[in-house]
Amino acid sequence: MSNMTSNGGKLAGKRKYSDNDEETEDDASVYIKFSIRGQDGKEIFFRLNQNRYLKPALQSYCQKVNMDYETMNFILEGKPIRKERDTPKTLKMVNDDQIDAVKQQTGGGGAAGGN
Repeated sequence: MSNMTSNGGKLAGKRKYSDNDEETEDDASVYIKFSIRGQDGKEIFFRLNQNRYLKPALQSYCQKVNMDYETMNFILEGKPIRKERDTPKTLKMVNDDQIDAVKQQTGGGGAAGGN
């Protein structure tokens, strides 16, 4: 059986399936639901197309919690997120994943005792 329709072979808004009824890699209608949690425990939920960059969601999180985007690091399962390049698909995210937001630390490294 073919996936062709009467409109010239286009699937008018429907998901494409291969012969074994699995979604194809180019399915642009898959959305991932995830949350971003800050060090204060506050959690904000998002829904994003798997092929879209995470940057707008990360920026939105920072705006909602009144933090500077440039001073934040985001971590998924212990690995840093490349804010400018990663998508849910490149990170192999699944629904209900949680991203941790942590403020960058600068300075430090000095001895506390000061000998």
